[in-house]
Amino acid sequence: MDSMLRAKSHPIVRILQVALVLSLVTVLAGCNSIAALWGGGTVKVTDGMGREIEVPRRISRVVSMAPGITEMLFALGAGDKLVGVDVFSDYPEAALDVPRIGDYHAISVEAVVAAKPDVVLASTIHKTPVEQLEQLGIKCLVIEPRSIDDVCRDLELLAGLLGREDAAKGVVSDIRAKLAGVAAKLAGVPEEQRPLVFYEVWDDPLMTAGANTYTNEVIVLAGGRNLGADLTGDYPMIGFEVVVARNPEAIVFPTFHGGVPLTPERLAQRPGWAAVSAVRDGRIHGIDADIMARGGPRLADAVVEMARLLYPELFE
Repeated sequence: MDSMLRAKSHPIVRILQVALVLSLVTVLAGCNSIAALWGGGTVKVTDGMGREIEVPRRISRVVSMAPGITEMLFALGAGDKLVGVDVFSDYPEAALDVPRIGDYHAISVEAVVAAKPDVVLASTIHKTPVEQLEQLGIKCLVIEPRSIDDVCRDLELLAGLLGREDAAKGVVSDIRAKLAGVAAKLAGVPEEQRPLVFYEVWDDPLMTAGANTYTNEVIVLAGGRNLGADLTGDYPMIGFEVVVARNPEAIVFPTFHGGVPLTPERLAQRPGWAAVSAVRDGRIHGIDADIMARGGPRLADAVVEMARLLYPELFE
């Protein structure tokens, strides 16, 4: 026992003990707390509904209830943190390997609970399941971007929780670069020469996109004027005769269009539409429905693709 006590009091041992303590203090000084050092603790964030939610400082198990949100996580390199997604989350291909927690419009609360998420990422449409999950003590964040700027903001928010800040910088920079590239090519096109665009969201009933939608923003950034911008609602119904009267110079439709595929030929055969400028000039184009409708990083790709359709001579 005496020899052990003498060893502990030896000057070299004492120096090593002090050095160890100082090293630990130095490490902790670079963290907010011991909890932060080990990835613990919580942080308050404001979600897409303006609610202040306290969530884990670093989350490792995530459920996504919307395909746009799922695409954000994969873009950030955090797809491996997903333990559940809705049935429409099909991009990128790796998303197909994540367990399903229900339809986008009918989420299974039981499946979400079974996935044991640290946080659930939802849209405003998920009000009921969010309330049910929060009653069970599961943290839910509503991610509801209304514009490309909002998408960039939400990417940065999620990156902070996922430890993917550097990835977010790259993704946001890429989005901004794509938009800037389109804007530069369209800089010489006067406003009055930009084509009037009818975007057909659905055909029965006939629906288009209003001003407060991703679709409207994509059309405007791509150098077009949205035929439905003055209509009430996000995706208002519109009469076939109204489209004819407004005489769009370009018609764009989603390539996925319900049971019967929509084609330029089908559009041209509608009563009275043969006189529409877009039909007469052959300016009817299909575009990927997902990049137009999902609030995610690929909205920038939608702007690029729409601009190519409207101005093929500038984007050869």
